[in-house]
Amino acid sequence: MKQLFAIIFFIFYASHSYSQFSFTYNSREYQVLKTSKFKDSEGKEYSYSEMQLKMMGGEYEILPADPKDASKGFLISIISKEEQLRRAMAAPKPAETKFFKTGKKFDSFSAYDMNDDLVDSKQLKGKVLVINFWFTTCPPCKQERPYLNKIVDDYKNDSNVVFIAIALDRKQQLEPYLKVNEFKYNVIPDGKKLADSYDVTSFPTQVIVDKEGKIAFHTVSYYYVTDYWMRKTIDELRMK
Repeated sequence: MKQLFAIIFFIFYASHSYSQFSFTYNSREYQVLKTSKFKDSEGKEYSYSEMQLKMMGGEYEILPADPKDASKGFLISIISKEEQLRRAMAAPKPAETKFFKTGKKFDSFSAYDMNDDLVDSKQLKGKVLVINFWFTTCPPCKQERPYLNKIVDDYKNDSNVVFIAIALDRKQQLEPYLKVNEFKYNVIPDGKKLADSYDVTSFPTQVIVDKEGKIAFHTVSYYYVTDYWMRKTIDELRMK
């Protein structure tokens, strides 16, 4: 499926085909190259792209394997829950998408979910809608799913918060996939035309709609700041 998907990290940038970022540790700056070596605490090796996905949820950071010699690679190290929250609160709000505009009305839609039940957003007015645009072969979509499932679990007792995942894949493809890869959102299959109607071309895309049907939050991809701002937005909208 030829779709553009994005992995966003606020410290990463790309220059042609040669990607890198830098960080400071003990007052020394380290350059992380696409060709750098990465290992976790158990010695498992990761490629540059695998390292990016591993760090997506904000649970890990990288440290120099040898502070005196960056050529020896980097360690993927776990971060405490307290430090994760501190960093998320201190970081900038995720960049907004090009597809939606905060405060504007979210155009209504109706579509059938995986159980052939009709989902009509007009009928969901008065509820907070948490919407995800994704497809099965999108690496960051797969990586974000455990974190999104945790958000669903945390609001499962509130019927006024509704989670909807608009998948580009056909139902026949999704049925076996979802048996192995649980997604706790209400999944709508065959969503390519629906995504196209919103001009969504980057995946995954997150959108949160308030009780009046207006867009309150939207961003592309997922990383630890996304999690913090999604929960913050949901909590604020629930109280209104």
